[in-house]
Amino acid sequence: MKLHLLFSFLITLCLVGCSTDGQQKHATTSIKLRTANKQLQSNFDSCLHLTLQLLRTKVTDKEFYAYFSFDIRATGFEYGNVVLSVKDTLTQMPNSYQIFYDFLHKGDTLSLFRADFDSSLKVIDYRNFHLTAFRQFIDKKLTITRTNAIEIAVKNGMKRKDLDPILNCSVDKFFWECKNDCDGCLYLDIDANTGNIIEQGKVVYQY
Repeated sequence: MKLHLLFSFLITLCLVGCSTDGQQKHATTSIKLRTANKQLQSNFDSCLHLTLQLLRTKVTDKEFYAYFSFDIRATGFEYGNVVLSVKDTLTQMPNSYQIFYDFLHKGDTLSLFRADFDSSLKVIDYRNFHLTAFRQFIDKKLTITRTNAIEIAVKNGMKRKDLDPILNCSVDKFFWECKNDCDGCLYLDIDANTGNIIEQGKVVYQY
């Protein structure tokens, strides 16, 4: 009997541990805010649910858990000109909610998916072109990751320091926008499919 109880306890402990790890990695359906405002917590939970619905228009549940991770640092609550984070103490209802997810591919965070909701939980804006790009990365139609773009940029004369490629799109293609943030420095647009440089020039600031 003692052996049976010990064995059952170990199984339960393992299941709880595995479940906790999964919840920490993909903590999306229920995140406890630092607030006593139950309506604010409820609205935030609804925004998370609505964001998942947007994501799942392009990806399956399996793909969602494989490629997406809730970004607790970027997600925020907008109060006029101030944006508070999930870790801040919240007392009043925000003007809008900003929900972010990281898209992870081959160990590389390629970009963020963002969805904005107003105080009535209506979608203000979301990055639909990012959803299309993520789908193409998953389907291997796009192959140049953020890390690849950095290496291509450096080989073409850009400085690695402060280089932060941004995934963007034109009418017919997705590309990485690369630039060194200094007057007269080089900028490159790199095709996210072929790795070819599709545009280049110099950064010019107007003073």
